Amino acid sequence: MSSIASGLRDVVSSAATPKEKSGTGFNSLTADDFLTLLIAQLQNQDPTEPVDNAEILNQLATMQGLTSNLELSDTLKDVATSLEQNGEDFGQRLSVGASYIGQAVTLDDSSVGIVDRAFVSNGETFVGINGNDVPINRVVSVNGPQSYVGQLVAVDSGNGATELGTVRSVVNRDGKDFLVFESIDNSGVATRSEIDATAVTNLLTAKELDGKQIQAVTQDGQVLSGIAIAAATATGSAGVLVQGVRVGLDRIVSVSLI
Repeated sequence: MSSIASGLRDVVSSAATPKEKSGTGFNSLTADDFLTLLIAQLQNQDPTEPVDNAEILNQLATMQGLTSNLELSDTLKDVATSLEQNGEDFGQRLSVGASYIGQAVTLDDSSVGIVDRAFVSNGETFVGINGNDVPINRVVSVNGPQSYVGQLVAVDSGNGATELGTVRSVVNRDGKDFLVFESIDNSGVATRSEIDATAVTNLLTAKELDGKQIQAVTQDGQVLSGIAIAAATATGSAGVLVQGVRVGLDRIVSVSLI
């Protein structure tokens, strides 16, 4: 048998069945049908005149293209059905979700991340953050660099470690904004560094710290450890009460986020 085309015609003629198809002729064949025909052809070919390898590869490429086209067709049908069922509401929901892509946002559990995708499923809008798909109603704020100033944040310091500190200001280096990050150690010594805003993993308020185990150092060097209670400091700024002592958020050394 000298060609794939003639082989397919022979196999179609000899392997015809009464099974009903939605179309006619080759239009009714699926990728599975093509594979069955190809196997049948190889089994029945003349061993003295085998099918050329290049023709087999071309046929396999055709089958792969058919499968891809069918999958694309199914996807487009699903999108069209969603648009028809939801009308403008679908487009509005997707547009809102898409507007978050590339933005740093804070979720209702204080975690921070960059939105990298958005989609609508079962009438609900989702965004992708830190590898997870979350409902868009869990987004509590969109964070620009300046929004971090004065805030207590947790940052990814590498190798799975997290460091706590306060953002003091924003500086621009060669057209890019960096956060001036200040952390303190157990002795109360402060260290400043410049970090990318994408390193922020959590934004912590006094309310978020309420009930969590923390460690803090007062201005006079007193080390405190215990359950935090949200409370304003003596100056009226946000802070927590630890072991009966009020401390500002910028004096917190560590916190258990679990």
